[in-house]
Formats: sequence, structure tokens, C-alpha cells
Amino acid sequence: MTAKIEATDDYADYDPSALPAPVPAYLDAHDENRHADAVAAFAPGATVLDDGTTYDGIDAISAWVRRSATEYEYTSTRIGQRIVDGAHVVVRVRLDGSFPGGTVTLRYQFAHHAGLITRLAIEV
Repeated sequence: MTAKIEATDDYADYDPSALPAPVPAYLDAHDENRHADAVAAFAPGATVLDDGTTYDGIDAISAWVRRSATEYEYTSTRIGQRIVDGAHVVVRVRLDGSFPGGTVTLRYQFAHHAGLITRLAIEV
């Protein structure tokens, strides 16, 4: 079951201690280019939706993590979070870097179960 997560301004300040463990674990590992650790936060049948493409399963997610971490130079700043329900959270992340436009704020929409990320959708 997929929860519909609406864009709102109803976000708390970013506080990793209030989030399910795999969410900050993934975000930290991704930002620190610890690719294997980032992938380890995902369930075997997980799905990632990013930039119009769907990545299904650990092999596809692993390739996506490596590409997305190295495609552009950028810094990320976690600027807010929203706990939707017991299985869904959203983290707002501002990226500043060498990609077209130079700055973007994204919503990282996580679904999680049993200590692992089952779905991540990244949207503007």
C-alpha cells in the first residue's frame, strides 16, 4: 500500500533522532559516499523513484546510489521533516551544486517496514 504524501509547509525542523533508523542511516551514508551502507538501508524488494525513473530491487538501487552520488558535485542540507504515519516519513533536502539550476529543494518520501526502506520517491 502506498500513502499519498502531499506537498505542504507542515514540516518540523530536521531531527534524525525522531525518524525511523533506516532514514538517517541512508541519508548519512549517501552524503558520505558510503555506497554499500546506503544500499544496506533498503529492503531486498525496495523501489526508488527519482528523476522520472523507477529502480526496482537491490541491484538497480545500488547502481542508482553510485550514479546519483557522483553525477554532480553538490552539498545537501536537511531542512525539515514530516512524519506522515507509522510507515511513511518525508525529509526535505536542499541541494546546492553543479547541476542545472544550481539549487533545488527536494522531498525524499520514505516508506519503511521492519527496519528497512521499502520505497523512496524523490520529488521537487
